[in-house]
Amino acid sequence: MHRLSLGISPCPNDVFIFSGIILKQVELGDFAFDIDYQDVETLNHLASSGTLDIAKISYANVKNCSDQYDILSCGGALGRGVGPLLLTHDGHFDPAVEVLIPGEFTTANFLFDFYLGRKARKRFLPFDTLYEELCSVSGSQGVVIHEKRFTYEKDGLHLEADLGTYWESQTGFAIPLGAIAVRKTLDRAPLESLVQSSIDWAYTHYEDAFKLCRQYAQDLNDGVIESHIKLYVNEYSRSLGAEGESAVAYFLEKQRQLNASTGF
Repeated sequence: MHRLSLGISPCPNDVFIFSGIILKQVELGDFAFDIDYQDVETLNHLASSGTLDIAKISYANVKNCSDQYDILSCGGALGRGVGPLLLTHDGHFDPAVEVLIPGEFTTANFLFDFYLGRKARKRFLPFDTLYEELCSVSGSQGVVIHEKRFTYEKDGLHLEADLGTYWESQTGFAIPLGAIAVRKTLDRAPLESLVQSSIDWAYTHYEDAFKLCRQYAQDLNDGVIESHIKLYVNEYSRSLGAEGESAVAYFLEKQRQLNASTGF
């Protein structure tokens, strides 16, 4: 029996994708999993230090993990219309003022750099703490991720830019947000098959999978949870395919170029 540590976020898309594994409703074979629920930046750091066997990480963090991990062709988050949002409290964005970012190694941070095209004053916060500050502090501005794209208008925040839409308009590619990193010492093939089986189970047993998502997203209403799943769990979740692989390759090369040219 191979007992593996699996780190994912408690966000609806991750819980939905892995629900068959979490609930042990798919054939696990020789695997057993200890699930560690963490925010995306914590997972980035855990993977960078080689702590977890399997982890959901930001595509922007792949370069920091490539010595120890390979990337699965399924289970991640990639798509169109799924990008982070640059929001302001007061309706005015000032590039000279500090910008709140949900983690140094997040794809959100890279997409903000790609959008702005130059260095900015930043403060890194967990995404939920960041959102609370955006809602409560006059003059604040920041990049939000996950389900906050569905609630920011209701909460009185203002959209400066959809960073995903900007990426798509400039590159033509879908947005690689998050990937499933697997320790190189593990065989990818059976793990990919297992993740795909978990996704298939979730769609076949939608109500059970949704109930599990609700358990880990108690502060979200059912409509937001469902919108989150529909947006972030898509055909690329089950298999990147040629189009998804091209999007990832372009993203990683563009990241390398931006880092080299600007020193980000």
